[in-house]
Amino acid sequence: MTGKEIFPDWDRNPRPPAPLPPPLSCDCQVHVYEDQKTYPVRWNIQHEIPDGPFSEAQRVLKVLGFERMVLVHPSVYDTDYSMLKDILRGLPDRSNYRGVVVVKDDVCDAELRELAEIGVCGIRFHISARYEPYPKDAFLRTVERAKALGWHIRLHMDGPDLLEYAEVLETLTDIPVVIDHMGRLNLSLGLEQPAMKWILSMLRRENWWMMLSNGNRISALDAGWDDAVPFGKEFIDAAPDRMIWATDWPHVRWRKKRMMNDAEEVELLYRYADHDPGLIQKILVDNPARLHGFR
Repeated sequence: MTGKEIFPDWDRNPRPPAPLPPPLSCDCQVHVYEDQKTYPVRWNIQHEIPDGPFSEAQRVLKVLGFERMVLVHPSVYDTDYSMLKDILRGLPDRSNYRGVVVVKDDVCDAELRELAEIGVCGIRFHISARYEPYPKDAFLRTVERAKALGWHIRLHMDGPDLLEYAEVLETLTDIPVVIDHMGRLNLSLGLEQPAMKWILSMLRRENWWMMLSNGNRISALDAGWDDAVPFGKEFIDAAPDRMIWATDWPHVRWRKKRMMNDAEEVELLYRYADHDPGLIQKILVDNPARLHGFR
């Protein structure tokens, strides 16, 4: 026994969603965890690392009908990018793969340029009461480094933290900014909650994006996730050309509810988009291609 908290495993038998997504669809956030002897975690964490190798991520997405993938560097590896580098360099063709990393001040510019050369195109920030404090000056320094590389940034934040950081976030006008996981809103507070109103105001700006992921996770329900649907619809209505989507596979630290089949997540997105083929094409193909530089 390791003494570490153990969470439910992801569904090992994915099924195709109905209908299949359009060609060149992109899963914009997949985390990968290879053998820990080769790639040890860098944080002293209190939970088990999931069994989520790249080969299994590829298998799941193939069944789901997705051809493109964005590998998002898990925070537990801190700024050790060796696993991501090895995966991207080992691909015979990287044209359908991109990467996103976490960055700190001690990561040198040469390292970032090297990552850019192999397909990394964004920086993710974990800013929440659940993490260590993230000084606002350090945040802005890192944003400038992303901007210099032509990258986008991603905000992994809860609704209250977005409001706490709003004064700084509202200064970001000349770099693409993606809010991860529907802002991790408390859906029970409804569409009129302050964090939702603030997000919608940001989505009216041409550089702000939303990742329509984890509605099933923030939902109070085990299946169907009807409470997430109105939020997804509102986001799409606000900025249909700046919506992207992700499975967030392999669903790290999944708590208190049934582990879904990943096809159900795709079908939830279809409901957000009212099963409109044009909107689904934008969210799964056109928008992620523009954000990540797919051709």
